[in-house]
Amino acid sequence: MRELLAEALCKVHGEIEDELRDEANAADPYRVAVSVESAMFEKWGRSNGAQKLKYRSIMFNIKDAKNPDFRRKVLLGYVKPERILELTPEEMASTERQMEIGKIKEKALFDCERGLPPKATTDEFRCGRCGKRKCTYYQLQTRSADEPMTTFVTCVNCDNHWKFC
Repeated sequence: MRELLAEALCKVHGEIEDELRDEANAADPYRVAVSVESAMFEKWGRSNGAQKLKYRSIMFNIKDAKNPDFRRKVLLGYVKPERILELTPEEMASTERQMEIGKIKEKALFDCERGLPPKATTDEFRCGRCGKRKCTYYQLQTRSADEPMTTFVTCVNCDNHWKFC
């Protein structure tokens, strides 16, 4: 593991801007790799399933060719080894990926807010499970236009669902 981390961190020297080159040259990728590995061992000891998943996530983000910023932050000490273990995959991701994730979450929230058609409450339908008449319903055109609309009914009492045309 140490060798894989050090190998990935060595790539920083070829990816870094000139103003940070001296700082990067002063940082030792092998020492950083050892400190990350030590932090993992101190926190988790011998690895099991959950730790292997976190280890894979860390390694993926450090080795990711599209994520040089995270590699640079780890090598230069902007992100401490103990903190790396607490980062979520989203926090380790590149800035571009974080923006994509934000857009996906925003779209999901918008779709969720838009939701289903409004429901009306009625006592017109009797639940087949509990026998109560307190139900909500809505109608959608699920078949061709010359067919009747489909009515979707939900019992408020027992949450039983049914539909009919």
